[in-house]
Amino acid sequence: MADGRVRAGRWPVGPSSWALVVGKMPDFAWNAGFAAISMVMRWLSSSTRFVILALAGATALSSTCLAQEIASVDLTKVEARVALRRPKATRETTGGYSGATSTTQCPDLARSGALETSLLSLDRTYYRIGDEPKFEVTIENTGSVPVRIPISPHLADLQPEDPAKKFTYYELRIDLWVVGNGRWSTNTGGSATLYGAENHGGTMLTLQPGEWIRVVASGGIRLGDDVLELIRSGSPATHAYAEATLFRSENLRTAKLSATANREVCLAQSHRQTAAIQISIE
Repeated sequence: MADGRVRAGRWPVGPSSWALVVGKMPDFAWNAGFAAISMVMRWLSSSTRFVILALAGATALSSTCLAQEIASVDLTKVEARVALRRPKATRETTGGYSGATSTTQCPDLARSGALETSLLSLDRTYYRIGDEPKFEVTIENTGSVPVRIPISPHLADLQPEDPAKKFTYYELRIDLWVVGNGRWSTNTGGSATLYGAENHGGTMLTLQPGEWIRVVASGGIRLGDDVLELIRSGSPATHAYAEATLFRSENLRTAKLSATANREVCLAQSHRQTAAIQISIE
């Protein structure tokens, strides 16, 4: 938008005509005319500032309205149905069940869209190995394009009526990471998972840019021997953060075997808010 001076310069009378008229005017008329023009310029300048402020306020209000929480899931209050059925054996078999899982990570250069996870709180600060911290997170679309995410805790509800049929679903995995004094980090603070499929209504939702969901879940602290050694050597756990990863998964089952293939959906992942944590290993 042009400022007041520029708008005031677009006077309907050309500069040469204006100079000619001014030359024929007495001093008192010149002074009065100059005063009138000054008033107009000041009015235009203040009006321009008002319009700019109004537009800035409208923009800020619009941004605030677009950024919002659209769903909340408390996994600590539901009994998740995740056990999948197996097809019946066509003949008598011996031995136990076996399964295999493969996970394909997304190349960093192929990422589009973005999810940012904030760890809002832990139920306490002090834990022991084996404890199950209750944590609360938000997962926000910080990119410029919509992102489809799953929202159901029940994987079993997505399995076809015929358990022998392969089925596809989405999995949003929320990992609780523990960090030690800036020297080490591990995602063995526990995790929570949401599931969904496009052919099952109410299990998927669209996160528009600026929108987020809130999730409450319980983890489980497990530390490997290498991390325990670092803690004993003077690098204790200091804080925790959460990170969400989206996968497209396929599952196929027989009476004795199962196979799951997880392919990461290419989204930029980040975390913003952290929480203090201390872990006793005695």
